[in-house]
Amino acid sequence: MREQMSSKMKRMTQLYRWVIPVILLYGIAISFFLAGLGLMFIGNTKPDGMPEKFNVYNGEDIYSSLKAKMMTREFASDFKETNHYYFAYDEELLPYIVQVHGELSEECLKVQSYLYDESDETPEPVMFYGMSAPIEDDIREYAIESYNDMWGEELVTEDNFSDYFGEYYLDTTRKPGYPVADHVYLFFSFTFMLVSIATLLLAWNLKSQKLKRGRATLKAWPEENLLALDRQLMQVTTAAYEKERLYLTNDYIVTNAEGFEIIPYGDIERVYDTVTGTRKRLMAETRDQKYHTLALVKGAGHKNQEAFQEFVNQVKKKIAVKKEELPENPPAAEYQTGLANADMEALFQMSAALDKKQGNMFLGIIGALFGSLVGVGLWVLIGQIGFIAGIAGFVMLKLALSGYQKLGRSLDKKGAVICLMIAAGMILGANFLDYAVSMVRAYFQYEASFETLAYVFLNFGGLMSDMDLWRGFFLDLAIGYGLSVWSSASAIKEILRMSN
Repeated sequence: MREQMSSKMKRMTQLYRWVIPVILLYGIAISFFLAGLGLMFIGNTKPDGMPEKFNVYNGEDIYSSLKAKMMTREFASDFKETNHYYFAYDEELLPYIVQVHGELSEECLKVQSYLYDESDETPEPVMFYGMSAPIEDDIREYAIESYNDMWGEELVTEDNFSDYFGEYYLDTTRKPGYPVADHVYLFFSFTFMLVSIATLLLAWNLKSQKLKRGRATLKAWPEENLLALDRQLMQVTTAAYEKERLYLTNDYIVTNAEGFEIIPYGDIERVYDTVTGTRKRLMAETRDQKYHTLALVKGAGHKNQEAFQEFVNQVKKKIAVKKEELPENPPAAEYQTGLANADMEALFQMSAALDKKQGNMFLGIIGALFGSLVGVGLWVLIGQIGFIAGIAGFVMLKLALSGYQKLGRSLDKKGAVICLMIAAGMILGANFLDYAVSMVRAYFQYEASFETLAYVFLNFGGLMSDMDLWRGFFLDLAIGYGLSVWSSASAIKEILRMSN
């Protein structure tokens, strides 16, 4: 029977069409998770080929091995102090530079002690495996200074450095295939992000008042009655306002502005318009003293107000004409074709219960936080591209207001002010995150791992001071607030004008 409905009626009665994108997001998240597990497995497999004997002149990214008879104490470490650099000597007592992650193993400590303690017992040599990597300028400087201090004379200089240590060092923190595993965390991050978004959409829609109203209407109207109403929708006498999702048939008002509703003309007591913040509503009060949104228009500005008022006047006139055409004492069946009185009463009771519910501030704040987080993401994205991100403050405020109203079910002045404060705080947080992401990207050039990520966030203040970035941070923050206030001026004015 549903196949006989027009596309217009199908769109209005498909209350769960949002389920498909939610399922799609969950599906993509599972794919990312499985791909991450697969790459993790690939990245941790042992290399197929045998390592070459380490040669300091052969080139970069060659899987190599070094048999070390002795090694020195560390002479340098990375920015996180997790990877350390040592001089290692092979059986011919030729020096090499070796990078090792974390604490030295017991075998390494033995060959290290042998160099300094001059023990008579010679330990077993240690095998190092890793990838050859070019010696960077800062490591070169540390190596020259440390080696000369160790011998007490200037043996190594910039000119003869390659004669002593060559052009490459052995990086034992990397193995063939390890770069794949380095980026596995990206797949798990995407998985977490997609699951969070899908779960939020699911909760958002299931709590939606719009969904509950639509379900109440469908419960009260069997499909055969919807088919009869559909035939009225297709008549040339029906006034259709597609943009506002409002239809005036011969016997009913059909609206999908804030939930699918069917209202007989005979039940309408009055039609009026109202303004809340930047939202303009055309409302109808029915004889059971319930209120229904016939149309909802967003946006401020003189042109929008004029267009909305013209639309309101047209609808009011047409509804007035329809009411005049009704008989003075019509039987209920005349204008409630196919709808049982008990079902209509159930619909009114459901609508009444929904209308009586007070706004939930706690859920509203959660919605505002989630909404503003999307603006934070936009802020960081624009900042990373290289543009001034302050314009994202307007998006942040709009999404916070929308999120508050969606989960909190109503938006009053107190809620709007809370959204304004949340957006202001999120701008500060977005600027912090923007700088943190920039530092993470810089340090990922040296090592892409969870440890690097944690290091940057745990040492954010110190790194900002070391890099002398605080001045730029506060300048960007001031510009961001200024642009946000400028772009959101009309919305802020509307908030301040709202009644309590």
